[in-house]
Amino acid sequence: MQLDHINIRARDQEAMKDFLVAVLGLEVGPRPPFDFPGYWLYLGEQALIHMQGSDRDEDGVAWVDHIAFGPFAFAEKSAELDQAGIAYRFSDVPGRDLRQIFVAGPEGIKLELQCPGDAA
Repeated sequence: MQLDHINIRARDQEAMKDFLVAVLGLEVGPRPPFDFPGYWLYLGEQALIHMQGSDRDEDGVAWVDHIAFGPFAFAEKSAELDQAGIAYRFSDVPGRDLRQIFVAGPEGIKLELQCPGDAA
């Protein structure tokens, strides 16, 4: 397992993008065609920071939306979560063979568990 990316919310995505590029030396790179605006900022080949607007449908979320880890096998991980009685939701990334499991934890933490090769 490895840290895959951090997802942050920003009211002014342009200013946040410019700041992260200038300070960290990240580069704007390819992003799947999600139905909401945002940027993926890369360090080399890794999309390290995923950005999205702060006006999406979830209320009370801080600027760090979630932390992603992977890789996992969807069937195995979802069975483990079911067995443990841990609630989750999942989605497929448009244009990629990647299924994501989202798990909410204590104090508002949200984890994304990436399952490559498992999209429907």
